[in-house]
Amino acid sequence: MRSAPDDELRKNFGRIWPAHVANLTEFLISARLTFDGDLDLLLVLAVIGDRSFASDRVAPSMTFDEFMSDDGTKPKPISLNAYSIAQFSRIPRETVRRKVQDLIDRGWVERHSDGSLQATRKAAVDLQALTEASMNYLAKMSALF
Repeated sequence: MRSAPDDELRKNFGRIWPAHVANLTEFLISARLTFDGDLDLLLVLAVIGDRSFASDRVAPSMTFDEFMSDDGTKPKPISLNAYSIAQFSRIPRETVRRKVQDLIDRGWVERHSDGSLQATRKAAVDLQALTEASMNYLAKMSALF
């Protein structure tokens, strides 16, 4: 049985889908440029970021400015490693290992003494323009609803 939101999407498909494809394409082009053409690198960082900043552990009232601040109030990340990223993303484990090392070299990810990975403050700062591009995508999509 479909949900009411699913029914609305299906009913308004001709208005929503083209906008989604256009806006997602614009975002992916920005992401590809930011990650030097390496969308697997983006995906690995996205998985790490998802675990570092899991939605069920962040205050819904958090603003973008609070996210960008360095006030130390971010939640403790869920532990994950290259193997769990590979399992979740279906990217080969050796590829994930290389991407993680690249992210560490860029200063966007840190490895803790227990081997777990976490996105860094530097990632948030360096990738602010891409975060804003994703917010632009969301704003355009929410306008459709």
